[in-house]
Amino acid sequence: MHEYVNFKYGTVAKKGGVTMKMSSLVKIAVFILMLIGAHVMLGMTCNRVQSQYEDLFPPGNTSLNLAIWVVGSILLSALISGLVVALVRPLWIIALGFFLSSLAMLLAWGTNIYSALASLIYLLIAIRFSRTVVDEIKVRLNFSVKPIQQEQNLLLFGLALMIGAGFALGYQDAARRSGELIPPAYKQKITDSITRTVQAQLERQSGLGQVENAIVLQGMQQAVEKLWTQADTLLKPYASYLPFVIGALLVWLLNTLLGFIGWLPPRLLSGIIPLLKGIGVTHEVVETKEALRLVLD
Repeated sequence: MHEYVNFKYGTVAKKGGVTMKMSSLVKIAVFILMLIGAHVMLGMTCNRVQSQYEDLFPPGNTSLNLAIWVVGSILLSALISGLVVALVRPLWIIALGFFLSSLAMLLAWGTNIYSALASLIYLLIAIRFSRTVVDEIKVRLNFSVKPIQQEQNLLLFGLALMIGAGFALGYQDAARRSGELIPPAYKQKITDSITRTVQAQLERQSGLGQVENAIVLQGMQQAVEKLWTQADTLLKPYASYLPFVIGALLVWLLNTLLGFIGWLPPRLLSGIIPLLKGIGVTHEVVETKEALRLVLD
C-alpha cells in the first residue's frame, strides 16, 4: 500500500514504511541544532545568574548586562522554539529536539539535583506547548503563527522558570557562604541610603554641632544594624524555603516583563517564515483530509 502524507511548510512521504527525503532530514537537523544552540545560551545565562548573584546587589552595569542576557536568551529560545514547532514534523521529532535541548541546557548550566529537576519541568512544559500548537495548526485551513502566539505564555513561563531556578540557587549559595540570609551588599546599600537621608536632615538643623551630628548618626547606624540582625533572626527558621520564595518572585517579575515584550517572537516568526519560503527552505502544499459526517441520505 502506498501512502503519501503532505504537511504545509514541509513534506513527509511514507511508502511501505516511513522514509524522508534527504533534504528534509538535513533541514530538520539544522532546525534542531538551532534549538539546541538557543538552549545552550539559556543554560549559560542560568549559570551566570547563579554564579553572579551577588553582583546583582546593588544594581549597576553588571546587573544591567545580566538582565540583557536574561531577556535576550529567553526571547531567542522562544523564537527558535516557535520556528521548530511550526515547521518540523512529526511531533516526536520536536519532542526529541526539546529533550536534546534541555539536556544541553543542563550541561551548560551545571548539573545538580535542582537544575536537573528544573530542566525536567521545562521539558514537560515545552512538549505540552508543542503538542497544543501542532494540534491547533492541524485543524486550521491555512497556516498561521496565531496558535504559537496564543500558547506562547506557557513556554515563556517555562523559560522564566529556568532563570528563577538559577537565581534561587545563586541566593542559596551566597547565603551559605556569607551566613546571612539578606545579601550584605543589599544591607549596605539600604544603610547608606538611610544614613544620607538622616545626615541631610541634620545639616538642615542648625542647632546641632558636628559632635552631636556624629552621635546621632552613630546611634542611627547601630539601630539599623540591630534591625538587620532581628530580620535575620526572624528569617532563619524559614531559611530552607527562602530560595524558592526568591525564585518564585523573580519568575513573577519576569512573566510581568515578558507580558509587555512577548509579542516580539511571534512577530519575528511571521516575517521569518515567508522569508524561508522565498529562499526555498519550505514551501506550501495542498493537504487532502478525510472527514466523517452524519447525513440523512
